[in-house]
Amino acid sequence: MTVLVKYEWKLFLRDPAATLVVLVLPVGMVALFGAIMAPDNGQDGIETFFPSAAIALGLAQLGMNLLPTTMASYREKGVLRRMAATPVHPARLLGAQLAVGVALAVISMALVVVVGVAGFGFDLPARVPAFLLSFVLGVMSLFAVGLLVAALAPSGRVATGIGIGLFFLSIVFGGIFMPAESLPPFMVSVGDYTPLGAFMQSLRASWAGAWPEPPHLAVMAAVVLVSSLLSAKMFRWE
Repeated sequence: MTVLVKYEWKLFLRDPAATLVVLVLPVGMVALFGAIMAPDNGQDGIETFFPSAAIALGLAQLGMNLLPTTMASYREKGVLRRMAATPVHPARLLGAQLAVGVALAVISMALVVVVGVAGFGFDLPARVPAFLLSFVLGVMSLFAVGLLVAALAPSGRVATGIGIGLFFLSIVFGGIFMPAESLPPFMVSVGDYTPLGAFMQSLRASWAGAWPEPPHLAVMAAVVLVSSLLSAKMFRWE
């Protein structure tokens, strides 16, 4: 398992585009808007929106696009079928992918917080336990959606198409493209029932010092449960 994790980690680092969207883009986003908007001017909406959006954006790319595309490509190319003929079950490759994904999610989040706070005056999350709970549920729900896409997509190209579609719909309705308070009420209502929208609002609430709304936490937990069960039932190794 350790060897597979190292292998998957090296493959990620060899892909400049993946590094850009998962690590560089979120940090660049919080740095850019931190420099433009001056978060220390007392505008609470700015304080909570941009760092939360930066974290959610990187994780959405990782969970909804990179993870399902990689796993569907492995199946399409016969990698999983060949592994099934060895003592190493292909499920271990899935575990390695998830391990690398979780590590990248933590690194991305840490970079956004450190750069935003130390470099551009954003506040630290005011309610750390709520922030960590939101982060864990958000990562799990987005990865669960990615695994479901990987289970359904017949090829890497199809997985990419589905993932990109879900990603753009999610950032529009989830309050990342624009703050939820600037969106029409019906879009906010739809976004509240998406994993990315619930994740975004939970991050913002915990950053502002409040506990996330129970419905947002429940949506993420339900997505984890339902998507995990469906992907486990429908995932094909070959």
